[in-house]
Amino acid sequence: MHNVVPIEPKKRIEILDVLRGFALLGIIFNNILYFSGYSFIPLNDLRLTPTFQTDEKIYQLLDIIVTGKFYTLFSMLFAAGFYLQLSRYGNNNTGFLKTYRRRLLILLLIGLIHVLIWFGDILFLYALIGFILILFRNIKTKIIFRWSLFFLLLPVIIDFILLPFFSTPDTLVAGHHDPAAHTNYPDMTAEEVVETFRYGTIRELFVLNIHNYIWKWLSYLLSRRIFTVLGTFLLGYYLCATGFFQERTKSTKLLIFSFIIGLSASVATGISGGSQFRFPPTLYDILYKILLLAGQIFLCFFYITLIYKIVQTPCGKRMLSYLKPVGRMALTNYISQTLLLIIVFYNFGFDLFGKLSLIAVCGIAVSVLVFQIIVSNIWLKYFRFGPLEWIWRCLTYNKRLKIRYE
Repeated sequence: MHNVVPIEPKKRIEILDVLRGFALLGIIFNNILYFSGYSFIPLNDLRLTPTFQTDEKIYQLLDIIVTGKFYTLFSMLFAAGFYLQLSRYGNNNTGFLKTYRRRLLILLLIGLIHVLIWFGDILFLYALIGFILILFRNIKTKIIFRWSLFFLLLPVIIDFILLPFFSTPDTLVAGHHDPAAHTNYPDMTAEEVVETFRYGTIRELFVLNIHNYIWKWLSYLLSRRIFTVLGTFLLGYYLCATGFFQERTKSTKLLIFSFIIGLSASVATGISGGSQFRFPPTLYDILYKILLLAGQIFLCFFYITLIYKIVQTPCGKRMLSYLKPVGRMALTNYISQTLLLIIVFYNFGFDLFGKLSLIAVCGIAVSVLVFQIIVSNIWLKYFRFGPLEWIWRCLTYNKRLKIRYE
């Protein structure tokens, strides 16, 4: 049995760390829509603000180029990391698998703690899907790809199966409606959600966060997102196994093709009139899910290829090298984004929830990212791991690892 040890920083694949850092840049623009309150504020109130028209254009732009795309990239990279670690041990991987399961268990616990303060946590879900990913480790690469396609398309397949049993003439029209806010809950009005975020006690904010997290998981049942995440994991595993991140990202044809398909599908998603949460599903909902999936996957390929192209130029390599430490400290930066945004927007911090235009909100996101880039680059000059990465590794390997460079 191999002695299982953590991967040294020098042995990491740099492009993957750059991509992780890039993914975190996109994730904050997705999450800050909720932290700032923009997604919860009643649309009637937003329409009264002087910046509404500009803010909505920014919101639509973010929906096209950000929403779902960077979480898709993060999911692929998570699975790619598993493949790289697994490949170090070949067939003699019993010790590694035991350690990796412990690693996932620790991540599960970190996710549970994170859930208590942020309903948008992804770590808990990633850890759960990670346990399933392990089961596919001995399957041939080409079969992995087929499984990936199956799980990615499974929500649509289920909708097609359900359609004959539920569809009526009324359900075959586009599902355009006028929502109260960009994000709505069946058991709370948009005004009640905003009121709690603005004036609620810490206990009330905690209860609302758990409430939102429960509805998030209920939405997973309607959208069957768990299947999609598993399919994305398997796709990331397949791409890493076939050398995509090291070689195939050089393709200019892929860059252009993925951009055209991804952007077109993302734009079409917004005008399709469908929903991923409606039950029973309609034909428009099925079309919506197909377009949504295509937009997320192909724009993700575009971002990967684009980053690779930029890194190949001297100027681009120098510029994007600052993202590498952000990617190496992905866990620390992901959690710290939550803490920083809570301090900025919640009423026990700077109390800016619902008080800023979306332009200003995006400015705060940029400021947080600049701060994290600076801190990550300084930190890794003196330390081998980020603080949470170090804790995660110590718990995983059940020993105190050296954190400072000697």
